Amino acid sequence: MGEDDKFAVPAPPKQFGSLANADSVNAILNSAQKSHGPTVSLERMEVTNQADSRHDAEMLAEFDRRRRARTLTLPTDDVQVKLKLRALNQPICLFGEDALDRRERLRALLSTMSEDEIAAVLHTDEVNADKADEETVTWYHRGPVELRKARVAIADFSLRKAKLRLEKAREDAAQPAHEKALARQEAHKWVQQINLHSSQVADTRPVAFCEFSSDSQHIVTAGWSGLVAVWKREQCAQEMKYTGHSAQAGCARFHPGAFTQNDASSLNVVSGAYDGTVLLWSLTQETPIGEIEKHPQRVSKLAFHPNGLHLATACFDSTWRMYDLITKKELLFQEGHSKSVADVAFHPDGSVALTGGHDCYGRVWDMRTGRCIMFLDGHTKEIHSVEWMPNGYEMITGSSDNSMKVWDLRMRRNTYTMPAHTSVVTRVRADAAGQYLVSASFDCTLKMWSTTGWQPLRQLQGHDTRILCVDISPDGQWMCSSAFDRTFKLWAQSDY
Repeated sequence: MGEDDKFAVPAPPKQFGSLANADSVNAILNSAQKSHGPTVSLERMEVTNQADSRHDAEMLAEFDRRRRARTLTLPTDDVQVKLKLRALNQPICLFGEDALDRRERLRALLSTMSEDEIAAVLHTDEVNADKADEETVTWYHRGPVELRKARVAIADFSLRKAKLRLEKAREDAAQPAHEKALARQEAHKWVQQINLHSSQVADTRPVAFCEFSSDSQHIVTAGWSGLVAVWKREQCAQEMKYTGHSAQAGCARFHPGAFTQNDASSLNVVSGAYDGTVLLWSLTQETPIGEIEKHPQRVSKLAFHPNGLHLATACFDSTWRMYDLITKKELLFQEGHSKSVADVAFHPDGSVALTGGHDCYGRVWDMRTGRCIMFLDGHTKEIHSVEWMPNGYEMITGSSDNSMKVWDLRMRRNTYTMPAHTSVVTRVRADAAGQYLVSASFDCTLKMWSTTGWQPLRQLQGHDTRILCVDISPDGQWMCSSAFDRTFKLWAQSDY
């Protein structure tokens, strides 16, 4: 260590912080206030960023939209949600979207609107909603006193019939499996051996309808010339020729007791025409023995109740009706379809009725209470034919969408869909044992189907034009079909 270092004066300690004391700071501030130049705040300098401000505003607006969306009260009914979306000119359904997703989409759309616009959409007059949803609305009219008596009689009749049907079902269920398989094989064997037996010209215009009598020995036809005729099956010979319709006859049905229980001079045949007339016929005279009150529009189909005392008519005025055949009085006037009612069929027990319409829907009506107990929604085009299976709980519908659908009354849903034909399905019938179905179509073919798996069994070709109707005889040995070629054809088992 040098001598200079030994006697050096130590360095003062380092001071941290501001060199200015309080007096110095006050003096600087006072001098700044006295100066006339621009002043700058020493506490804080604000720097504004326009981009950040816009982003913050968007975030605040999104938060406010979400808050308003949470406070919206939306309808829980999916039909109403669809109506609100339609009012906003939005698609009512997107691919893969369920009811909950649809409701949230409506919530998101409404949250971007003003309060007045939201109120205008959510508080729409309910009358418009009902009008837009009129296809699913059922209207009931107060009936006469006789309707109540008829419902009681139908209930008593159906309970007895149901008891017999259930007893037979239990007996069939108790049969060994090999016996059931043998019966099914015999029915399918008959289907494979059926061929064209005979053909008969029945009218000068297309033959719209044909049906077998209860004894399977007679056939009734209805043609567009207005002619209704009864034919002997064996010789295809005309037994009765009814003249009374001035317009096309679209349907003719045998009374359940015709040729078996009824007197020949009593009611045995009923027919309906395009001008709305429904005429009653006997087997002894060519002129009608009675007439039902004229309908305002075309009568498409007729159906006798199994008790033989009541008649149902399907009309193009979107209604179907039921009449007392003794008094000729209208008992039931039923709305529910939004378009023409194309067909009506009674349950084998007579307890319920099935209707199908051009609104693409079918409905099941309880004849004892008058209520619609099932809504058949699935066809994309008009329903032309409805049929009950002998088991009492399955139904078949044929439509312009070229398909047939199987419906289960117990589960109240569609259980199977058959892509049946390449054109309109005009008529569907099941045999009395419930082993097979036959369908007629505008593609000029008849197709037969198994009822165990609903698989096709046979395709029959014989008509050169569109087929309008088909029927199976009660004894299960014959089939009859009618078409635009003005003929009806008989089909039976043959060895060739």
